Amino acid sequence: MSLLTSEWVPYGTENYFRKLEMYSDMYWCNEIDISTSVVIAAPCGGPVIVIRDRTKLVSVKTVGKPIISVYTSSGKIISSFVWSSGHLINLGWSNNEEILCCQDDGLVLIYDLFGNYQHTFSMIKDRQGVKLLDARITSNFTRTIVAVLTETCNIYVMNDITKVKVHILPDIPDMNSLPNLWEIVLLERQTNVLISTNHSLYSVSHAECKQQFIGFNDTDYNNDTSLTNSIKKISISADHKYIALLNNDNIIWIGSSDLRKVYRIYRKSFSSSIDQMAWCGTEGVALYFRSEETVMIIGKIEDQVSFIYTDPICLVSEIDCVRVIGAFSNDMLQLVPHYVQEIFRINSTSPSSYLVEASKQFERRNHRANEYIHLVNQMLETAVDHCIKAAGHEIDTSTQKLLMKAAQFGKTFLPNCNPEQYINLCRLLRVLNAVRDPKIGISITYPQLQKISVQTLLDKLVGQRHYYLALQASSYIRMSSNLGSSRILTHWAKFKVKQTQVDREQLATTIADKLGKYSGVSYHSIAEIAANSGRIQLAIKLLDYETQVNLQIPLLLKYQQDTIALKKAVESGNTDLVYMVLLHMQTSMPLGKFQMEIKKSSVAQALYIKYCHQQSGYSLLDMYTQEDNHEELALYHITESIKSKNTKEMSVSINEAINCYKRTRDEFSLTTCESQIKLIRYQSSLEEKLKNDFQFKVPERRYWWARLTVLAKQEDWNELEKLSKVKKSPIGYEPFVDVCIEHGNKYEALKYLSKVRDDLKQNYSTKVTSMP
Repeated sequence: MSLLTSEWVPYGTENYFRKLEMYSDMYWCNEIDISTSVVIAAPCGGPVIVIRDRTKLVSVKTVGKPIISVYTSSGKIISSFVWSSGHLINLGWSNNEEILCCQDDGLVLIYDLFGNYQHTFSMIKDRQGVKLLDARITSNFTRTIVAVLTETCNIYVMNDITKVKVHILPDIPDMNSLPNLWEIVLLERQTNVLISTNHSLYSVSHAECKQQFIGFNDTDYNNDTSLTNSIKKISISADHKYIALLNNDNIIWIGSSDLRKVYRIYRKSFSSSIDQMAWCGTEGVALYFRSEETVMIIGKIEDQVSFIYTDPICLVSEIDCVRVIGAFSNDMLQLVPHYVQEIFRINSTSPSSYLVEASKQFERRNHRANEYIHLVNQMLETAVDHCIKAAGHEIDTSTQKLLMKAAQFGKTFLPNCNPEQYINLCRLLRVLNAVRDPKIGISITYPQLQKISVQTLLDKLVGQRHYYLALQASSYIRMSSNLGSSRILTHWAKFKVKQTQVDREQLATTIADKLGKYSGVSYHSIAEIAANSGRIQLAIKLLDYETQVNLQIPLLLKYQQDTIALKKAVESGNTDLVYMVLLHMQTSMPLGKFQMEIKKSSVAQALYIKYCHQQSGYSLLDMYTQEDNHEELALYHITESIKSKNTKEMSVSINEAINCYKRTRDEFSLTTCESQIKLIRYQSSLEEKLKNDFQFKVPERRYWWARLTVLAKQEDWNELEKLSKVKKSPIGYEPFVDVCIEHGNKYEALKYLSKVRDDLKQNYSTKVTSMP
């Protein structure tokens, strides 16, 4: 216990701050100089960007262009690349751990951790020629926000880089020179930019620019008092709920990020200048004094504590601590969590402390274990719960084991205790310890993991290409295949297909072997990556393993594999897919080749003929002509003659059919067509003779009888009723009743009974009522 509390520093009356050494031997210890570098760390123990600070004069042994180096939080190099684009004004991290590089021309270039270019977007599309002076990049756990300051003192904000929508903020009054400081503040429902000029502080949102009044004196808590002098440092907490302002008199104002609430004004003088200021979780503000080699944490409400750092460091704010990154170590300063304090503080009498002691005595086979258990008998369940929660806040594996063993020991005395919390934390701790290993270098804490989710942690591992560890972690914590193994292996496959030195046959087989036993693997997305990398044949090979044909076929068509696409569409039995392929082939192929291709598949040809009958008769004619299919050509011409209303056109179509039947030597069809020609000529002569349109007429009574009989036979009672209402029936309404009785529809018969002649009405009423 003395070793555990040796790094604890008293804070206030009941709390402590502590220093946790994440990595004591950094990989980069002989590579970088923190004092002459700009260090930009991703949140939640993520990777670190290191670039030379161009405002400081140092001897340069390489090219004059900036070199962007990316390290893990343990100092292990991930990548390094020379910046060869425009003038770089700022760098930052997205919420997906992508590198954002902002240039003075308004372009923001995005790279992955390995320096591979991803894409670009612009912050000032509508202002060509305007230069940027500065940029700010921040993110929460769902989106990344970029704000830029132009040379004309305008501020543009993009609330989410995935939506690429830029807003220009209102102008700041009387701002004739550049601001001293400015930062992005994420409030609950909007994004604000806090701007400090020489004697004013403004909060600018999309809707308004509002001047803020800050009282740096104790007597000004509730009074609106303007700044007596300018602010020289602004620090915002990682959750964007708190803010600290440092003015030229070294007075620190601590309050809410909306500036409405004051928590503390720290007015004690400092003997040296403050080099860095960052929030330590939400409990206080960490100040770094380089000349005094000291980090001081000023509490949000009261008190302050100090830690000694002899080497140059960089402070990085986190949601539960402040990371202290140096050339030789990576530490974490934090308020000791409540559950840890009540167990390990000196003379603690909490139930969880007694339970830990009981577990120790039990391992020593000492009878005093029973005495400690009796002390916490009434609160044993609470003690077990607190031990489990305390274990989550520890990074030392021996302390974790001590606490988890104590919880396990206490559970044996609780027959109805639910083990789910204990089991879940055991799994999570094992995963956390694996990713914190210096070779992996993700120094994430349990509270940070709770904030970002396990899936995001796996995304971090995938982003750093630790596919095997991510796969093992997802399996160990029982994640579903779609969120875990399948998704991870898909990312692995996308990385592998970009390696051009590997044979495509071997690579496709390897990928299929690895991914074959997992459901939900998206082979079509892997194939797209392969094709975008110039490996078309590999993409085609991978598409053979795609189980969803509707995703497979569009890509085959895109890669000009029409024959394979047609074959797979036919095998799927989905006519929509077959039509999609046929129409694509029709527009992309010469007519002769297209017809030869569809001829290979009887199903495809039959569907194409059906389509042509409905949509495009000329295409059908071309196909039959190309194939010398005279029998089908004859049928086509006969069909066209029936559709035609002009006797001349009818004659032309029938003559074409006659020519076709002559070639097929079909004497019966030939004779029939010749007879049809004679009839058409006879009809034409009669039309000429009568000087009017000639048509065959059917007597009205016969038409009504025929229509009535057909509709009743088809039992189309709605149409029958419409027929009765067109006009007065020339055959009377008795036949309507008769057909309804004949087909056994009493309900329909009753509709027409009132329209029957009076002398027959009694007779028909008897017929209808006697129906079953």
